[in-house]
Amino acid sequence: MDLTIRTSDAATIRLLDGLVVFWFVLWLVVGGWSGYTIWNLSDLGDTVTESGESIQSAGEALEALGGVPLVGERPLELGREASATGVDIAQRGQQVESELRQLSLLLGLAIALMPTTPVLGLYIPQRLARRRDLKSLSRALRSSGSHSESGSDSESAATLDRYLAERAIRSLPYASVHALVGDPWRALDDGRSRPLADAELARVGLRRP
Repeated sequence: MDLTIRTSDAATIRLLDGLVVFWFVLWLVVGGWSGYTIWNLSDLGDTVTESGESIQSAGEALEALGGVPLVGERPLELGREASATGVDIAQRGQQVESELRQLSLLLGLAIALMPTTPVLGLYIPQRLARRRDLKSLSRALRSSGSHSESGSDSESAATLDRYLAERAIRSLPYASVHALVGDPWRALDDGRSRPLADAELARVGLRRP
């Protein structure tokens, strides 16, 4: 797969880049929306907390009523029980709200990262390798183009052309190669590698300086 990405033509790379970006954005949106939905459910915790506080207030009112002469201690006992129950419900409501918000963050991140991390982990290193490969080719082209007069640099340019031509033979369809040089291996032996080299440069999106 690494060799495929490194030697793919420029149009294919643009398509792959677009697909990877689309995949990443898609799951980022799905994860964010899922987390947002669960975060909104945490409002149920507020409702439970408010209910507990209301029960607590009612219990306190009963406790106050129990202090009235001739009423007896029964309202006081009920008030204490209601107050304790209300406090417990309010605490559980706050706990539910906190746990739902934590769940919304964790679930949103999990949904966003699980489908995208393997793709990015595989694609980005290979994409960077292709970029380094194209940069090295660009430097070699500039070097061979700016010193094409000397004999040693002419040999270097011929070596680079042969390398590009061999890449073209491996990457281009047979019909395209045959249309350029007829017999590709004989063309390389005869030193006629320039047409194939130019075709390979065009395929990966590079031009001679």
